[in-house]
Amino acid sequence: MSTIQATAVSPGAATGDQPAADPQASPIAIEDIAKQITDGLTALAKLIPTFVAKHDENKAFVRRFQAFSVESIRSMIAAIEANPELNSANKFDVQQARADLQFLDAFRTVVDQVEEFRTNVRFTYFARKARAVNPVLQTYAIGKGIGRDAASAGVAAHLENVKRDLRGPSTPGTKRAKPAKKPQQTPPPQQPQTPPKQ
Repeated sequence: MSTIQATAVSPGAATGDQPAADPQASPIAIEDIAKQITDGLTALAKLIPTFVAKHDENKAFVRRFQAFSVESIRSMIAAIEANPELNSANKFDVQQARADLQFLDAFRTVVDQVEEFRTNVRFTYFARKARAVNPVLQTYAIGKGIGRDAASAGVAAHLENVKRDLRGPSTPGTKRAKPAKKPQQTPPPQQPQTPPKQ
């Protein structure tokens, strides 16, 4: 099975565990590349026969049958061809089943490569974010010392903005974990008091 190779395109080597520097730093060029990719993905989706977009109305139906083996389809086709009376209720369309099998066999590799591509694109996205945020934290730590000087009040004010934005809205595609609720403590049951013996 062929795999998608994820490589860093750079005139120089990466430093440490950080991605290598860009061969071109123009924001407009990057936006053009992103648009070309999104347009290409849209065009690819149109090539898929009977492309089905995930929706609340269909995801429950798909999930219900997702765990069953594709081989069960082949077995039922063989069983009906050998015993036509098995399909007397006309619940199984052999021709449609053959077409679905052909699609499943052909697109198994596509699904694997798309998953690998998605994983590597997301990792590239967060690697670039890490490379940009790392010096922010370093400069912020240095700036806190500078901001203690009364003559650098402007530095302290701007660092407050940085501090605010460090924990800003989460990145698209990620979910911020909700703080766990503390369980309510139930007081221990009181033992009935036994009256003193006379």
